[in-house]
This record gives sequence, structure tokens and C-alpha cells, in this order.
Amino acid sequence: MKTVQKSRVIDMTAGNPTRLLLAFSLPLFFGNLLQQCYNLADTSLAGHILGDAALAQIGATAALYSLITNFAFGLNNGFALMVSRYFGADDKTRLKQAVCWMTVLSILFSAALTIGFLALWGPLLTILQVPAETREGAAAYLTVILAGIPLTMGYNLEASLLRAVGNSLTPLLLLLFSSILNIGLDIWFMGPLQMGVRGAAIATVLSQGISACLGLLYIVRCYAWLRFGKKEFKVSRSFVLQMVNTGLGMALMSTIYSIGSVMLQGSVNALGETYIAAQVVARRLAELFYLPGGALSTGAATYASQNYGAGQRHRIVQGIWTSLFLYGIWWIITMVLTFSFSADAIRLITGSTSPEVIRSAELYLKINIPLIPPMAVLVILRNILQGMGRPAVPLFCSALELAGKVVFAACAVPVWGYLAVCICEPVTWVLCAACIITWTVLHRGEFQDEMEKS
Repeated sequence: MKTVQKSRVIDMTAGNPTRLLLAFSLPLFFGNLLQQCYNLADTSLAGHILGDAALAQIGATAALYSLITNFAFGLNNGFALMVSRYFGADDKTRLKQAVCWMTVLSILFSAALTIGFLALWGPLLTILQVPAETREGAAAYLTVILAGIPLTMGYNLEASLLRAVGNSLTPLLLLLFSSILNIGLDIWFMGPLQMGVRGAAIATVLSQGISACLGLLYIVRCYAWLRFGKKEFKVSRSFVLQMVNTGLGMALMSTIYSIGSVMLQGSVNALGETYIAAQVVARRLAELFYLPGGALSTGAATYASQNYGAGQRHRIVQGIWTSLFLYGIWWIITMVLTFSFSADAIRLITGSTSPEVIRSAELYLKINIPLIPPMAVLVILRNILQGMGRPAVPLFCSALELAGKVVFAACAVPVWGYLAVCICEPVTWVLCAACIITWTVLHRGEFQDEMEKS
């Protein structure tokens, strides 16, 4: 099967790990970069066109939006790990069955999420402690975003499926188109049409929907060997449960983290509009700096899953060291950027002239960016273990992150204010990285080929 694949498909079971991870992760990195530009477009254009109040309206629900997108991303990436595993094992039958049930399960989860969140948007705004003066705009933005969940899930399904068989370039091209369209629609809806923050949400959902339609057409036309029929629906219950467990494992890993962010966002909202505006731009810039970690960890999960399916566990260790080395190079670059240009970047993105907004956002970055290394170890090992079908430790680490954010949101932020928000994540990174390193060392036999064990 692998000899007849399109040239964009990458078989990671043979060849130099550094070259393979770069070839796979660079398009993914640029895709994630575009995704952040996608998010920054709403934030920046809202700030420049509508002012600090609109920035706060979008920022008040930013953590909830991240929760939804992270769940969609994690769920479909989890389903796609099964696809990667059967692709690595060169099992045509199981591969098509995995694609079939990845599609079915994604549709079912999409429907459940849309109905559930739309029914609960009011209580969610209360839980987030959205200030009264911000609530109307935040509600308008959030309602549209929630209605667009199926389109978000659709794009993530297609992108995850393509990446599962080594094609990370096409999702990048789709996202490039979507990002450009989103920026154009943002300017039109918030400017001449004067639709406010609701226009920013409509622009986001509409551009995602068009991108999802193009992605579907591309897969149907160019990936005939992934098409499934009625017979692919006939699988054992254990097969479906394994897919659900793998998908939910990755989704929960992302969502548990995001739930903590939602709770922390509630504490930030309670501090007032100034800190909401500071937090949203600080998070947007920080997430920009975390992009290589997301790209490398996703690439490492696919790499680990393919090699695990092929029985070449020793290559997984090579992938871990390669990913950490590459992330280390990027960390040095982010340190230079943070301590040289962060204040200018904050002014450029927000259009804000408030010294408190700029100072607070800069403080967040100068505390978080220096502590990227433990976070890099955490996300890479966590995704590697997921790719190997070992979800327990990654889930435990995600739960530990959640617990840390709950403690900070409930106890530290009311006492120390925004400083507690700034130090919350670095503290949890260090604790979780120590846990996952300890487990990996104690279970290093998991990374040996069966012949080596005997």
C-alpha cells in the first residue's frame, strides 16, 4: 500500500528521525502559526476598530473558545492515532475501518457538543464571572462560536486524518486560505457592516466552514484508498471502544488543561476589563511562542504511533531527543523576542494606549516564556505516550495541571492578583514534567524492541 501513496504522504517508520519530524512538523508549525494569526485577527482588529471594550468582550470567553477547539483537535487527533497505527502496520482493512469510525464518532461528538454548549451558554457566562458591562458583547460572540462547533470539528477531522498518513502540507494550505478569508471578513463585518464582535465570530465560523468544505472535496478526490463503504461499519465493539478511548484520551488531555484555563479566566474576569484585555493579548502571544511545541508534539505522536505499529520502538526514543533538541533551539529565539520586543508587539496587536494593559501583558510573557523547557518536555512525552497507546500518565498529568489551576484560581488570584495568574502555569509545568519524566525512566523497557527485551 505504501508504494502507491501520494508523494505528500510520509512514512515515518524508515529514515532519519530529524528529517522526518522536520518534514512533517514544519507544515504543521506554519499551520499552527496561521491558526494563531486567525485568532490574533479577531483580537487585533477588534482592538483597533472597536477599542478596548471589544477586546475585553472577546477575551472574556477566550478560554472557553480554546476549550472547544482543543477538544476538537484532541479528539480527532486521538482517532487519527488509530489510523496512523494501521498505516504503519500496512493493514488496509483496519485502516479503512478506522477512517470510517473516526468520521462517525466525530459527527456524533460534534452534535452532542453543539447542543450541550448552546443550552448552557448563559450559565457558562456566569461561571466565567463576565463583568456586567462586557456580558452582552461576550454573549453575542460566544453564541455564534458555539453554533459553529460542527464546522470546527469538520476541519479538525480532515486535518487530523491527512496528518495521520503523513500529509501535513494540505491542512496548512487549507488553513492559509481560511486565515486570509477570516481577516478579510473581519474587516468587512466589523468595519463597513458595523456588526461589532458578533461580526468577528461570524467571520471565524464562516471561514472555517468554507475551509472544511474544500478539505472534504480534496480528500474525496485525491485519497480514494481511504474511502470506506458499508462493510467498514461492521467492526467489533472492542474496536469502536478502543477508538473512543484513544480519542477521548487525547481530548481529555487537552480539555482538562483547558477547563483549568476556563476557571483561571473566571478569576481574571473578576479583576476587571483592564486585566481581561491584558490576559487575552498575553495569551495570544504566548501561544504563538508555544507553536513549535504543538507542532513537534503532534508530529511526535504520529511518529510514535507509526513506529509502534511497525514494532520499531527504538526509533521512538530517537524521536523524543530530536523533538526536544528542535524545541530548545526555538526557545532561545523566543527568549530574545520576548525580552526585546514584547511591549511593542502588545501595542501593535491591541492598539491599546493603557499602560496597565501593556505592563500586565508584558509581565505575563516575561514569567512564562523563560519556563518553556519543562513545558516542552511535558507536551512531547505526553503525546509520545498517547501515540504508543499509553494514555494513563498523560491524563494524570493533565489532571494535575487542572488541580493546580483550580488552586490558583480559588486561593492565589484573590490574594496576589494578576501576579498569581502569571506564575500559575509555570508551576504546574514543573510539577507535571517531573512526574512524566519519572514514569518514563521507570518504564524505559516500553521503548525497547521486543527482540532487545528477549
